[in-house]
Amino acid sequence: MKVGIAADHGGFDLKGKMAAFVEAQGYTVVDYGAYHYDKHDDYPDFVVPLAKAVANGEVDRGIAICGSGVGASIVANKIPGARAALITETYSAHQGVEHDDMNIICLGGRVIGSVLVEEIIKSYLKAAYTREDRHQRRLNKVIALETKEETMKTNPLVNVYSFRQSIWMDFIRRGILSSGELKTMIEEYGLKGITSNPSIFEEAINGSTDYSTAIQELVRQNKNTDEIYETLAVEDIQNASDMFRSIYEETNAVDGYVSLEVSPYLAKDTNGTITEGKKLWAAVNRPNVMIKVPGTQEGLPAIQQLISEGINVNVTLLFGLERYRAVANAYITGLEHRLKNKQPLDNIASVASFFLSRIDVMIDPQLEKIAAAGGPNAAVAKSLLGKVAIANAKMSYQIYKELFNSPRFRTLAEKGARPQRLLWASTGTKNPNYSPVMYIEHLIGPDTVNTVPLETLKAYNAQGEPASRLEEGLEDAKKVLTDLASLGIVLDDITEKLEVEGVEKFNKPFAKLMEALENKRKEALSSVK
Repeated sequence: MKVGIAADHGGFDLKGKMAAFVEAQGYTVVDYGAYHYDKHDDYPDFVVPLAKAVANGEVDRGIAICGSGVGASIVANKIPGARAALITETYSAHQGVEHDDMNIICLGGRVIGSVLVEEIIKSYLKAAYTREDRHQRRLNKVIALETKEETMKTNPLVNVYSFRQSIWMDFIRRGILSSGELKTMIEEYGLKGITSNPSIFEEAINGSTDYSTAIQELVRQNKNTDEIYETLAVEDIQNASDMFRSIYEETNAVDGYVSLEVSPYLAKDTNGTITEGKKLWAAVNRPNVMIKVPGTQEGLPAIQQLISEGINVNVTLLFGLERYRAVANAYITGLEHRLKNKQPLDNIASVASFFLSRIDVMIDPQLEKIAAAGGPNAAVAKSLLGKVAIANAKMSYQIYKELFNSPRFRTLAEKGARPQRLLWASTGTKNPNYSPVMYIEHLIGPDTVNTVPLETLKAYNAQGEPASRLEEGLEDAKKVLTDLASLGIVLDDITEKLEVEGVEKFNKPFAKLMEALENKRKEALSSVK
């Protein structure tokens, strides 16, 4: 049997004695250091190579020694395949091997005598793993957990969360709920929430048979088209909310949200938005649902009112910085109304969904035209291609920090209020010449959300390199917006136009959705008759 041994300065003297003792017992000893006494050395530098050698099978057992044995135990167990324990008596020395397949013992050079250590080592090295069913069953669970954690470490989507950004998925369909596919994606991709919109639901209805049986049953109940839509949508959101409920609870209501949109026809109707928002909130009846409200001028009072009534809101269709500021203030004002009325502020959540790719899609052709014309502005225009949306988003984050670190919000935070997080939306790259993950990579930062289309999720899972970059290059971002203005392109005009188009882009698929449901209702009605 090969036995590896390692120690820092706290176990250096004991290591020398025990290496000789182990050899005298007939074992081969491999020394991983320290090789000389240095009171400033660090135990991980010696224990980690030992633990890796044990895990890789280079040696059969390991002995790690530091001053107390605690540090050696902690670091050894960070290595997959190493099963280390701090041992102070002979029973655990052999029982740990026999029942738990322990392969490294950790000893305290300053707290245990060499005579007892010799007895511990003899007991440890003579012991063998029993492989009894009950022991193997337990060990398999440990190995499965270890394997899962290692897989997660190599998953870029999961790693994004270590930078305090939550990944939500911008896709929902009944099939992924009923098949267990969504549950698998939650685990594999580390999803923390899910969003939807009329376009996604329209594609789900028209592009699958997932809803056929449910539609037929609703027709039998004499439901009209509007009632069928609401029933199907609410059921999907309820089922998805239940799947994310554990995340909602584990994160103390920070994540685990599922969003359901009010009718896009209400984008310019404040009272209609409030009424439908309250209706959908009551219908879903889940604490981890968010009601999506367009961030139009008419949507601002609705956001304030819904928040004041304790309804979670996902503010959608945000493009401009000043509109974002107004949305954040509407959220804060809603919370202030609750405080004034002595209502609780904790567990009320909101996100402000800032749309990205559509900005570049609208601005890039104008830049390309200027670049193609040549002249003094050509180089500047070319340098801005594909950069405006990200620069705009970086500036919105600075507004976020200003507002939610202000004395005004601090008063609310002391009563349990949470900031309204920025959510990056429309993050699928439309230009094939751009990186498919550019709207994720450049905008990872604390207390933000990125809701990602399915194809972009897969792309990031394959090639993402997460790092906190949201506040990198702020001066460059400011220069992008300044240079854009110098070219005569007024970003406020662009974002205003995008808001109008955004509402229309949701109206059209919603109309198609309702038309499709009406057709399916008629088909089902004829079969019922």
